[in-house]
Amino acid sequence: MWSRLGGKLRGAFSRPPGYRNGFIWFVTGMLRDKRGLAGALAAAWFNLPLAIFGGGAGLVVGAIIGYFGGARIGGSATSWAEDIPVFSTMMESALLQGGGILGLLAGAVIGAIAGFAAGLLLPWIGLVSADPAMTAGLFLGQLVVAFLVGVLYTVYQVGAEGWVFRIAGYRQPSRREKELILPILEDCARRLGLAKVPPLLMDDDRLPNAYAGARHIIVTRGFLDEFNYDEEPLAGVLCHELTHWRNADPLSGMFVRGVALPLYIAYNVFTWLMNFSSNGLVRVALLAASWPLMVCIRFFVVPLQAAGSRAAEYRADQGAVAAGHRQGIRRVLARFRDSFDGARNGWEAAICHSHPPNELRLEAVEEPGATYPLPDADGPAIPMPVVVTGSVARD
Repeated sequence: MWSRLGGKLRGAFSRPPGYRNGFIWFVTGMLRDKRGLAGALAAAWFNLPLAIFGGGAGLVVGAIIGYFGGARIGGSATSWAEDIPVFSTMMESALLQGGGILGLLAGAVIGAIAGFAAGLLLPWIGLVSADPAMTAGLFLGQLVVAFLVGVLYTVYQVGAEGWVFRIAGYRQPSRREKELILPILEDCARRLGLAKVPPLLMDDDRLPNAYAGARHIIVTRGFLDEFNYDEEPLAGVLCHELTHWRNADPLSGMFVRGVALPLYIAYNVFTWLMNFSSNGLVRVALLAASWPLMVCIRFFVVPLQAAGSRAAEYRADQGAVAAGHRQGIRRVLARFRDSFDGARNGWEAAICHSHPPNELRLEAVEEPGATYPLPDADGPAIPMPVVVTGSVARD
């Protein structure tokens, strides 16, 4: 019984080749995207959404005060010209409006900065003034809790990945799918110097996608259909995903999501509700309640993660080139306008949108000395313009 349990645990935490043990694999993946990790830590555990709310409130209040204050100052600055006809009226109007606009801009900037700083720092300043030692302990405790949450979330995601994927509807490949894909997958692994391959799963989604989990490679039926079961683009994308798997890129994303778990859950809930609801008032209420969170993630966390995700995509593309499937990965990149790495929720969709444009990725995999003019021969067919006309015949 114990040996069977040990075998299941080893299978649940099986790692790619090249890592001496699971600990090194975990640490390598968790620390790969340091900037994204720092952004997730600050956003989820150190008042960043509160600071953004304070900045927004300060911007509005500062703009209102600045406008009326500037207009008042501008209107009172024309006393020296009040005896000059026409000119005094012109100057009063210009200074009144100009002072209001300048005051609005200055007040908005000052209010936004002051509100952001207050939301970010005032809670800590209050704690430091009350008890510096307790504040230091609280700060370190936040770091420890964030790290533990990230580790536990990553361990859960890796260990339960097969179960989670089955719940999501991914399945074992059929005999025919195995006969097509597994020889290509094994050849790609051999070319990349990998002694084994991760389990292959199929997604019956008709959208053309492929993605790597920590322990699995997933290919959609839509991808096979898109290229009419051609082996070369399939080999290119499998090399791309094997490189992600070997480099522990999925682990990196899991750990960042784990550290940002409070934001991750809230963001996915709000995006799901926004997509689910068609009522305008409900959507406005959701936006009003969630805008600090959305701004925090879209304009702080995602941009910090973007540098790491872009580098990972370029590395994975070069993995396909190194394996001899330059043409295959070019055909895939030329066909799609957006990333072909599938997004399973709102957070992952935001990260996928931060991937480098496929045109730049195409440039990075060009063969030296070769020419690749536009339009790209591997690109999607351009739809023919159709003019729809109609007439109603009356008796």
